[in-house]
Amino acid sequence: MYPLPEGCFAPRNQWYVAAWSKDIGREPIERWILDEPVALYRRESGEPVALHGRCPHRSFPLGKSRVSGDNIACGYHGIQFRPDGSCAGIPSQRAVPKACAVKSYPVIERWDWVWIWPGEAHLADPTLIPDHFQMGATDPAFKTHSGWYALIPGRYMLMHDNLFDLTHLPHLHLVSLGALSETKPSRLDQGPGWISSTFDYLDIDPPAYAQRTYGYSGRVDRVACVKLLFPSVHVATEEYRKASADPAKPGELLGGTRHFHAITPATRHSCHYFFAGASNANHPDPEFYRTSVTNVYPTLVEDISATTYIEEMIQKLGHVPPEILLRADTVCVAGRRMFEDAIRAEQAGKQVPRMTGPVDPTNSLLRQSA
Repeated sequence: MYPLPEGCFAPRNQWYVAAWSKDIGREPIERWILDEPVALYRRESGEPVALHGRCPHRSFPLGKSRVSGDNIACGYHGIQFRPDGSCAGIPSQRAVPKACAVKSYPVIERWDWVWIWPGEAHLADPTLIPDHFQMGATDPAFKTHSGWYALIPGRYMLMHDNLFDLTHLPHLHLVSLGALSETKPSRLDQGPGWISSTFDYLDIDPPAYAQRTYGYSGRVDRVACVKLLFPSVHVATEEYRKASADPAKPGELLGGTRHFHAITPATRHSCHYFFAGASNANHPDPEFYRTSVTNVYPTLVEDISATTYIEEMIQKLGHVPPEILLRADTVCVAGRRMFEDAIRAEQAGKQVPRMTGPVDPTNSLLRQSA
């Protein structure tokens, strides 16, 4: 399953983002998660529920059915299923066959996301969900804007490849970001459950988007880092400072951002993409923090287009073509190995390494310097 070897699709015993909290209500929605249909809705108490989305009677989608109390009723013949997946009743008969049940998935609501565990339920450990404060999503030093979502017609590992390697920025994003200095190969850092790439640009002219954002056109030092919190969330941090060679205020913080990219496998050829952003720039315009995120949307569209084009190419070829790897692919290759190792360990019944230590390998630069 390119870019992973055949037989490796995705690790199952992990937490993935299933939806934005705002998108789940009393009316069920359907999401495919790791090649399985899932029906998402809320109980009367507001607690989210995730059930396997295929009615075992005639395969009608439960995500296109109705909620009755805390149960979901199949829209075809009215068979009801409880939040634990057991059958609550069949309108056309009294007896309920033991086989008339659906899988119930562990779900947890954190911050603005609803997380789902598609693997073995007894292994679902809530402490494995990334700390949203450390990520910056709930850190009061940052103002956050969230809610962007897309269903991408491309396999999920292509989106991970895109975020592992930022040397595409001056080329793929020429229209949205404008001319950028050539992106050099990144520094690779990794540990149990995470991998990151870091770029340091010292004493440079700020790109046009940074000049617009921070109102400064002098020389700057820029540090950018993208870290994967295995298996789904990339935290991208970027900060701008006046260049260390500045005679007046060397190293003064102009501002910084954090972007959160959550990627969840949908089917073998599609994935869910959730995006949010946060900024700690000191700006008088209350709309600045929202627009600083929405201004990124055109770059997301370009990333999605690249993934879509690559998926279309592979599908039309009918086979996976040979791949030439570049020096800049170091992080990408290490990231792919992380996924393959986790999948192989799961297949062998072994424990997958879990993340330890802080979310940000740059020691939370943006927060400490705010």
